[in-house]
Amino acid sequence: MGSFSSPFFRKSPLTQSGKGCADTPEGCIRKGQKGTYYILNNKKGGTWREGFTSRSAAVDQIKAIHSN
Repeated sequence: MGSFSSPFFRKSPLTQSGKGCADTPEGCIRKGQKGTYYILNNKKGGTWREGFTSRSAAVDQIKAIHSN
């Protein structure tokens, strides 16, 4: 796929948020506006998974991925 100059193909700063989040004190888990938790994508930015009812449920998901 080629490089596009159209603004529709660029990632916005909002989409890129999360890059390097694993190296921050806050980590990659955030609480959303609806009271659910979501996990940021550490490498690409943006949201990786969302809809967790608690922070511990999001942590369990991360542990499950890293155990493989």
